[in-house]
Formats: sequence, structure tokens, C-alpha cells
Amino acid sequence: MAVVMASAMLTGCALDAPFGDGGEGSLSITTEINGETSNSTRAVPDNMQELRDQCVIFIENKRGVMRKFKGVDNLPASISLGSGDYVCNAWTGDSVSASFSSKFYRGQQNFTINQDQNTSLLVKCNIANVVVSVDPSALEIGLSDLKITFTTTKGELAFDKENIPVAKGYFMTPSPEVKEKDAEAYERNTTVNVKVEGTQQDGSAYTKAYEIKNVQRAHEYRVSLSKEPGQITDGGALIQLVIKDIPIIEDTVDVFAAPNIRGIGFDIEEPVNQIVSKEMRIGVRAFFGIKTATMTLGQSFNNTGLEGKLDLLDADVRNTLTAKGINVVTGTKAQDAETGETVEELYVTISGNYIATLPNREDLFDITFDATDAHDQLNSRTLTFYNNQAAAPDADPVMMDDPTASSDPMTILATKVTLTGMLNEPTLADYGVEYREAGASDWTRVSVKATNSRRKAIAKAKGTAFSLTLTGLKPATTYEYRAYGDDFAGKSVRTFTTEGKFEIPNSSFEEWNTYSAKTMLGTKDVVIPWGVGDKSVSFFGSGNEGSATANITLTNKSTNMVHSGTYSAKLESKSALGMLAAGNLFIGEYVRTDMTDGVLSLGRPYNGSHPTKLRVWVNYRPGGDVSVKQGNEGYIDDMVSGGTDQGQIYVALSVGPVDIRTKESDRKLFNPDDDQILAYGQITWKEAFGPDGQLKMIEIPFTYNERAHSKVPTHLIVTSCASKFGDFFSGSSSSVMYLDDMELIYE
Repeated sequence: MAVVMASAMLTGCALDAPFGDGGEGSLSITTEINGETSNSTRAVPDNMQELRDQCVIFIENKRGVMRKFKGVDNLPASISLGSGDYVCNAWTGDSVSASFSSKFYRGQQNFTINQDQNTSLLVKCNIANVVVSVDPSALEIGLSDLKITFTTTKGELAFDKENIPVAKGYFMTPSPEVKEKDAEAYERNTTVNVKVEGTQQDGSAYTKAYEIKNVQRAHEYRVSLSKEPGQITDGGALIQLVIKDIPIIEDTVDVFAAPNIRGIGFDIEEPVNQIVSKEMRIGVRAFFGIKTATMTLGQSFNNTGLEGKLDLLDADVRNTLTAKGINVVTGTKAQDAETGETVEELYVTISGNYIATLPNREDLFDITFDATDAHDQLNSRTLTFYNNQAAAPDADPVMMDDPTASSDPMTILATKVTLTGMLNEPTLADYGVEYREAGASDWTRVSVKATNSRRKAIAKAKGTAFSLTLTGLKPATTYEYRAYGDDFAGKSVRTFTTEGKFEIPNSSFEEWNTYSAKTMLGTKDVVIPWGVGDKSVSFFGSGNEGSATANITLTNKSTNMVHSGTYSAKLESKSALGMLAAGNLFIGEYVRTDMTDGVLSLGRPYNGSHPTKLRVWVNYRPGGDVSVKQGNEGYIDDMVSGGTDQGQIYVALSVGPVDIRTKESDRKLFNPDDDQILAYGQITWKEAFGPDGQLKMIEIPFTYNERAHSKVPTHLIVTSCASKFGDFFSGSSSSVMYLDDMELIYE
């Protein structure tokens, strides 16, 4: 443990709503999915529910992704955010290279959060495709066997007499940002080639080609054909090809969050194998409270003792269900892990004993769950299961699970993701997953046999479960993925979004200021590593407030040794009133002085990501002639009076701030095994580190414990100290540590 301590005149630090630029405000999001319409007709996409479920919404600021949601139904009514500037991104649909049916929508909106104010945000997901079509009048031009083909570098779409009157084609093209990186590639990939083919009246073949350059998203390029005036011959016709560039007229479809209904530990959208009867748990969650909740048993349940529509909020109905082996818990309040908002939950647990009483049938059992919230927003999901192999649906040779449904927060990280799936056809020579960035055209194929994977037999429908890990991904990026096996490519395309990196504020220690603090000897100016003089908003703190009583500054800016910029942080242990005060720097706040001791809060809120290590540039020179306070010898592991001091840096991720109290009668120091801690790492120096007069890079790995697989970290802790045992008034008054450029590394 690395802290600063003092005597009656000195006191110091001991180890022990999303972060913004100031106080907190709130955000309310309305999402609109915009489809093609005329000026007077409102068009609701046929697959609106699918678009709602697929929609990925994330909020980011200069520090990275702060909030992420999958599915519009999972958007809370209010989101707490620190004041500052943000951007909200959203996308949904299928990013297929070329298609007559698959559309991709995306939107982006900048916004500002002000302290104690609610910000209402409208995010419009507009069509992000390039749209192509053919004017039906082309069929009257006199060409038989007419065929018009649109081709890009990524795909091809062909129109003929059957689909010209009704079809539109959709191409994916690069985003405009790509043009700045590679203008030539951008031009090549935003060019559509048009080829008209047919047979003229005299039986001769007709071919004409045209090139459309610099096509734009959300524009429709319509081909019209007409006879060129004055050039018509008896046997055939010269044909004029006209391209109309039509900005897509859009109308809006309002999409609001509705109650979420999900299977816990299983995908409610897929039939569940109950050949071996096992428990199933269904959860209902609503941000506006649950107004109604029902379950309707399908015809397969007739004559089983339970049938029809059942009101889950009726106490008598719940008692009846309990007697049958179905337990319903209502009125549960919980805090949403993603937003911190309070939600109401309802749980239905269908026991394996009840399922075992059902007749052995050759068709599916189905239960439909319906729920409305206080705003009368309705959601519905149907659970299906079977207890006879004859009822098992035909499965794809390979199937992938949804990683966003995992209860393990470490399933999706900044640069890697663990995917699980099911192999249903054991004769496949090769199988695995294909993935790509959302909006990209090409898939990257990763074989189970060529990656860090595992297979194990599981009684889940039929087949063998497997998992694999994709690495080298980009942080804060949405990816699409699907299963493959030999020549099979899955039709079901799922998405996940990697975690965003967190940039430590003032990590280069360029910003310094002072604030006023009351001490036993009057008000003193205290040095703080932050741009404004306010310790409550500073990301970093130190024991300077404790040592200010004796007009001593233990931690301050320095130009002596710098890795980048103008300043580094210099931590000096000093002697005051015959006792040691250890130079230190930590993420958190020096709360107050308790008589002669310090009360601290370690950790500041951050984006919940999972870094692999902390990188920092350090120079450490331990002092000699160590003094160990009498009575504290039992707390000092391997340092003796008269020996050499030790320096320490430790890092941690926690589920909240960690309180530290140095007062002996009420002492609470940092404990890496505490239930709040999800990851920990440390480095201790017992000798000098770094060349004379220079900083040297050190990387401290995070070791994640078992709790990290069930809880999301909310706070980052970094503590540095020139005298490791400063908690116990022990160390050398000549120890010095320099720090610069702290950085979280994601691998």
C-alpha cells in the first residue's frame, strides 16, 4: 500500500453518474427509422420490429463510448450523463453489398448535456444505401429480352421485364470519411456501371454502357430509356440512356422504448430443446413500470391443466401457477447496469418438473408473453420448446449465438470478442464464423480449427457447442457476423459493438492549479493536478491537502524529466515534525482531514471498459536511511530501519469508489481482495528504476478476478507513491518518483 502520512501537523492519503466535464444532466432519446416514401404516403417498413431489435445505439465523447444499447426496446426513458459534448450514433438493418431487399439505416446527432437539465434528442436513422431503379417506361422502348445491370466493385444487380416495374436495388458504398484517406479507392468504390442489353426489332443485339461516378448514399439513381429523336431506323432504334439523381424523400416512423421480454440464459427467439426437462426463466423489464403482463399458452397445452391467457399480475393466477410448478415474481425493482436507471422487473420460472408432466408431442409447445408499460407501449415474445426429437426444427449446419445476450461483461471487449455457436452437421470439413465491420462489403472468415476455440458435447437440440475468440478488432466499432460451414453461409446476421477505449484525463500532467483548503492552522493553497481549482471534479488527487498544514507540497509539476509536453508529476517523500509524509498521486479525491489523519475516496467513474494493462513513464529513486515508526514494524513486510525505501504503483477496476481512512482506530486501507474490486495489478520497486535523468516506460497488467465475469466495472483506480509504507509513517524522506503519460492499453 502506498500512501502519504503525517504527524499532528500532517495528514495524507492511503491506498484503498458517468464521468463528464462537470455535474450531471440527463438525456432522453427518440429514434426515428426513416424509409422511402412519396410526399403524401407514410411508409412503415415491413420488418420494423426486426429493425427495432437490430438497432445499435451508442453515445460517446472525447473519452470514448460512454453508453451502448442493443435494440430500441432497451432504450431507457432517461440516461444520466456528465455535462459536456457528446455524439449519438445509431444504425440498423442489413449491410449487404448488393440486394433487392436488404436496407441499411444509420444516423448521427451531436448534443450537449448541461448540469441539472434534461436534453431531448431526436436521432434519425436514414437509409445509408445507394438506391438504383429503372423507369417502367423502359419496357416500351422496343427492345425484347431487356436486361439492365448495375455493377459496383462489390456486387451486381440485374433488372428485367419481371422486376423493372416494382423493384429497387440497394448497394453499400464507403462512408464519405474514406475519401480523405484514399481518394482513388473511394472514387472506384462509388462508381456504378450500367449496362443495357436487349434484342432490337430486326433481331440484332443491342448493348449500351454508362458510368455513374461519385454516387451518394440516400440517393436514388433511376435509369430512363428513350428513342433519340431523328435517329430511328426501320430495323432498330438508337436509344438514349438518362440517369436521374433523386434524393430520397423520407418520412419518419417514431420508435419508442417498450418493455423488454427475454429468455435468461437462452435465446427466446429459438426453439428450446426440452427432451431432457430443465428450468426456463423469462424476464420482463420496463423503464416505465409494468402495467399489464400476460402469458398465453398455445393449443399444445390443451387438457394439461393450464391453458389459455393468464394474467401474471393477478395474485390468484400466480398461486395457481405456483402449484403447477411455474413461479412468478412481480414488482421487483432493479438498477439497470448500463444506465443506472431504476426499472421494474417480472420473472417467470418454468420448472423442469412442470415440463416433465407435459405429454410427449411431435409438435412445438408455445407460450406468448405480452407486456405493456405505463405509457401503454406493448411488446410481445413467443417462447417455443419441444420434448420430442420429431418436433425438433431443421437446424442450419452451423449456428451462432448472440454475444450481447451473455451475462458475462467480458464477452465483448475493446479488441476481441468470444463467440459461441452450435455445430449441427459433424461431417463439415470446415466451419466457424465470418465477420466484418458494419457497412463493409467483404467478410473475414475465421475457422474454429484455426483459432483459440473449444468444443464440447451439450444436449442442446442436436449437435456440439463450440466457442472461438476474434482478436485484433477495433474499439468502439460495430461488427456483423454469421456462421459458415464449408459452402454454407448463414442467413442470420447478428451484430456486436466493441468497447470504447478510455482516455485518462490530464494523463500527461500538463494541467495544474490550486484550491483553498481549511487546515488546523488556517486556510492554505493546495496544489492539484487539474485545470481548475476544484478537488471534487479533479480526476487526480494527492495528499497535498494533508501536508499543507505544515506548508509542505509533496506532489507538484516538474520540468526535470518529461516524456511528452512540458510537465511531469513529481512525488517527493519528506519529513515533517520528525515524521514521514509520503509523496503520492492517485485517481480520486482527498475528502477531508480527520484530526491528524486523512479520509480519501479512491477511483473516478469511467466508461466500464476492460483494459489489459496500464502504461506509464516513470523514474524512481528510493531514498536510504529508512525510518520505521515504532509499533508499526508488524505492518512492514521486508523493509528495515536504515535500509532502502520502496516505491509502488497499483491499478484497479471497481464497482464504486473505495473509501480510505488512515486513522489507526478506524483504519481502512486498500484491499485488492475486496468485493468491490474486479481487477488489480501492481508494481513495487526496491531499487532505482529508469536511467539517470530519464523516464522509462513500465506496463502494469490487470488481473481480472471471477467477479469481473458478472459485474461491470464503474470506477478506475490508479495510486502511485514514492514510499510504499507511508500509511505507517515508514520510509525515506529523500525518495522521489516522476510520472508522465499514463495510458490504458487494450490488447
